[in-house]
Amino acid sequence: MSSRSKSINVRRFQRFNNNIIGIYSATTFLAINVLAYRDGRFSSWNRLVCHRPTPTGTYAFVWYIFYLSKLWEFMDVYLVILNKTPVLPHFRWHHQTTPSVVLAGLRGDISYEWPILASNTLLHTFMYPHFAGLWNVHKVLVILGAWQLLVGIGISIYALIAGCGGSFYAQIWGLFMCITYAIGYLNEHFHLFDRWIPSRPTIKTS
Repeated sequence: MSSRSKSINVRRFQRFNNNIIGIYSATTFLAINVLAYRDGRFSSWNRLVCHRPTPTGTYAFVWYIFYLSKLWEFMDVYLVILNKTPVLPHFRWHHQTTPSVVLAGLRGDISYEWPILASNTLLHTFMYPHFAGLWNVHKVLVILGAWQLLVGIGISIYALIAGCGGSFYAQIWGLFMCITYAIGYLNEHFHLFDRWIPSRPTIKTS
C-alpha cells in the first residue's frame, strides 16, 4: 500500500506567518525610532518630516527592508485565499498596492518616511498577532488604522504645501493612494459608501 503525503496545513502556516510579521513589525517600529533619534531627526519638525539628508547606512537598510515587507504582505493575501477565508476588498486593495507606494517613496526619496513607517509598523505589530489569534484587539486596530490614514493623508498634504524634500510625483502618488485606502477603510467599518448604492430588488421564486 503506497503511503500518502500529508497535505500542507495552510491555516497553521498562515498563523505562523502572521506571528512572524507581527514580530518583524515590532522590531522595525523600535529600530526606526531608535535610528531616527540617533540621527537627530527629533530635533525639529522640519528635520523629522520635511528636510533631511538622504538616509544612509542602517536607517536606509531598514527602509529598504520595509519595502520588501510590503511584498511579503502582498503574498500574504494569497495565503488568506488559500485558507478559504473571505478577503475584504479594502484589505486586498491595500496590500496589493502598497508595494508601489513604498517603492515610489523609496526611489523618490520622500522626506516624511518616518511617520509613515512608524504608524504602519505600529498598526501591524498589533494587527498580525490579532489575525493569528494571539490576542483580540479589534478596537485598537480600528483606532490605529484610522490614525495611520490620518498621518498618511495629513503629512502628504503638508509636504506638498511646505515644499518638503523628495519627488513631487511620488508625493502625489502616495497622497492619491492614501485617499483610496481611507475610502476603503470608511466603507469597511462604517459602510458609508454602501449606503449610496441602491440595493437590488429581491426576486421571489415560487
